[in-house]
Amino acid sequence: MKRLRRQLPFLRSVLKEANRFKRQELLQNANVDQVNAFCELVLNLLKNNIPMTPPIMAQLRPYKKVLRNLGRRQHSVKKRRQWLISQKGRGLFQGLHNVLCQCARPR
Repeated sequence: MKRLRRQLPFLRSVLKEANRFKRQELLQNANVDQVNAFCELVLNLLKNNIPMTPPIMAQLRPYKKVLRNLGRRQHSVKKRRQWLISQKGRGLFQGLHNVLCQCARPR
């Protein structure tokens, strides 16, 4: 979770970006720690460490294969970055933004 807190501004900027090409450019220029922060968010999501509401879960259900691949650390950073860049729609990033809001909310 330290990595998520450290990379919170980057994660928010990518997840809130509506323009696909700007989002792809941000991800293309992301360093290793920033890509790993995305993967840590997905891993915590898959392990149920982040509370999720059923609508958010339903929104992310079509992307379960991509999320499982991102959550595996044995895949290289290059491959995980490519999976993030290849996402064309807004659904995955909007769902992850909702998850990040749940995760980063002060308690």
